[in-house]
Amino acid sequence: MDFRDSGELYTVVTQFYTGQHSKVVEYSLNQFSDESQLKLLEFQVRSTVSLGKDASKLIDDGKAQFPDNEPLFSLLSAWNDLHSFGVDDSTYFEDVKEPEFELQAILTSFYIVKFLKNIDGAISLLTKYIDDSNMLKINELEPYLVLIQLHLIQGNFGAANKIFNNFENFPDSAKDSIVYQVLESWVSSIKGETENINNAYYFYDEILSNDFENDESGKFKILNTLLVLTIKLKHYPEAYELVKQINTLDVKQVDDYLANQITLNYLTGKAENNDELISKLKISNPDHAYLTDRAVKNEKFTDIVNKYKN
Repeated sequence: MDFRDSGELYTVVTQFYTGQHSKVVEYSLNQFSDESQLKLLEFQVRSTVSLGKDASKLIDDGKAQFPDNEPLFSLLSAWNDLHSFGVDDSTYFEDVKEPEFELQAILTSFYIVKFLKNIDGAISLLTKYIDDSNMLKINELEPYLVLIQLHLIQGNFGAANKIFNNFENFPDSAKDSIVYQVLESWVSSIKGETENINNAYYFYDEILSNDFENDESGKFKILNTLLVLTIKLKHYPEAYELVKQINTLDVKQVDDYLANQITLNYLTGKAENNDELISKLKISNPDHAYLTDRAVKNEKFTDIVNKYKN
C-alpha cells in the first residue's frame, strides 16, 4: 500500500488496517474519483473475504469496470475461491514463485502460512520481494507489516525490530501512514516497558473510540488487542472487564482470544475453566502456538519427573 494515503482514501485505508471491514464494504465506488475506485474495490474484496463472505460479484463487476487489470482480478478471484470453497482449483498461489506486485506477494504469503503452515516459507518470499524491490517500491508498506508480524509470531523480535528500524531510511511522510502506526504499536508492545505498552494501548483505545456499533467483528479485534496489552500491563481486573465486553459480542471466539483467556486465568490463579478453553482451542486450531508451547513444557516437566523417579 502506497504510504501516501492522505487523500480521499485515507479513511478507507485506516478502517481496513484497523479491522473495520464492515465499514469498508459499505462504500459506493461512485463516492470516489476514477483514480481511487480500483483501490477501493481491492480493499472491499479483501474486506468481504475477511468477513467470511463471497466476493464473487464484486470481482465480476470489477472485471467489467476495469478490464485492463486482469492480473489483479485473477489474484482476487483465487483468494476469494480459497475462502469460499477451501481450495484453489487454479493452483494460482502454488504457481507464484516470485511475486510480481505487492498484493500478490502479500496474499501469497498469507496462503503459505494459512494453507501450507509454512511461516518460514512466507518470510522467505516476502524478504526476497522486498530485497528485489526497486526505488518505486519504497511506497509499499504492507509487505513490511506482514513480514514483521510473521517474525513476531515466531518470537524473533530481533528480526522484526531490525526491519522496523529500516524505516529510518524512509521519507518522513511514511510515518503518517496507518500501516506504519500499526507496525509501531506492535513493536512497542513487544519491546515491553510500561511506557511502550501504554503507547500501544492508547493507539488502539483511540481506534475503539470510533463507531463500532454496527461492526462487532471489528470491535472484537480491537478489544482482543487491548486485552493482550492490558495483560502485559498486569492490569488484571481491567483485563477481566474486557473479557466481559468481548463475551457480549455476537462473534466467533477466535483462537488467539481463547489463548489470551487461558493465559489471563493462569496469571491470576483462576484456571478452573481452562480445561474447557483448552479443549475449544484444540478443536479450533490444534496447531496454535499456545498449544505447541504447552506441549513442549509438559514434555520437559515429564522428563524431569521421570529422572527423579529413576
